[in-house]
Amino acid sequence: MIIKIMKKLLALVILFIVCAGVAFGILALITPEPPKKPQLPPPPATGAVSAALIDGNTGEMLADKEGTLRVYPASTTKILTTIIALEEGKDKLEQNAVITDRAIKQDGTNLGIRKDMPISLHQMLYGMMLISGNDAAVATAETVGGSYDRFVEMMNEKAASIGAHDSHFANPNGLTDPNHYTTAEDMVKIAAYAMKNPDFRDIVKRKTYPMTYRNGIYRNVQNRNEFLSSGYEGANGIKTGMTEAAGDCLVASAERNGKLIIVGLYNDPKRWQDVKTWLDYGFAAARAEDEYRAALAAEPGIYKFVNRVLGKEPKESHA
Repeated sequence: MIIKIMKKLLALVILFIVCAGVAFGILALITPEPPKKPQLPPPPATGAVSAALIDGNTGEMLADKEGTLRVYPASTTKILTTIIALEEGKDKLEQNAVITDRAIKQDGTNLGIRKDMPISLHQMLYGMMLISGNDAAVATAETVGGSYDRFVEMMNEKAASIGAHDSHFANPNGLTDPNHYTTAEDMVKIAAYAMKNPDFRDIVKRKTYPMTYRNGIYRNVQNRNEFLSSGYEGANGIKTGMTEAAGDCLVASAERNGKLIIVGLYNDPKRWQDVKTWLDYGFAAARAEDEYRAALAAEPGIYKFVNRVLGKEPKESHA
């Protein structure tokens, strides 16, 4: 009697397994393929020696041309100088900037800071970023770091914390130094980090700014970043750079419907043209990625299960 019952149970189990297998086979046949990750064309041609494009919201690298090549950053260095000043020197922003002979005697483009014309650190940051004053960058470093050398240490510490591991900074303004280098990918990472700070955003979006000294005199400084006045939709930053060693450089950003795209172009004689085509590509790439992730999220659970069992489901949808 027990043997008969056991045989019946075994038969039922086998029948169940067969039916389940047939049902899953049918389900596998009728289950649509999961959404496919978009296959984008190569990024536009560029005259840049090195370039990188990043989604400023997610940090995803969208495209590059020799993006990890070591380059001189020139004055795009001041992106890092400014975000450190805003974060680490936030308690000193309304204090007078320290102005030393070392700062005043910097080579290249200068803001024209003077010991007899005191100005707050916060006001000077606008002048530094818009005019690209090398003197103002050194004054910022000495004010925030307590010493020039300590600030340079802070620059490398901050870059490492952001994930810019292929860079090394030797000064706060970008004057050429063999130990002062970066990559396009590192600089767009730093820029994306900096753009999360509202004060930084306010500085780099300004076409002009009435920089005000302590004695009430103000100086209307004009941004050297021509991209901001180019008419490009959503243009909102960030920083130019140029030295003989670095060539023409630009880290630029634009935002549309909450989507922030940032491009870094290094040693690019056509930077004002290339910035637009690369940002256009960036917005298209980001839109395609968003549509793909939305399609993954909308995929019915049973389809996800079947495709996962079949090894078809992309890893991105497992979370």
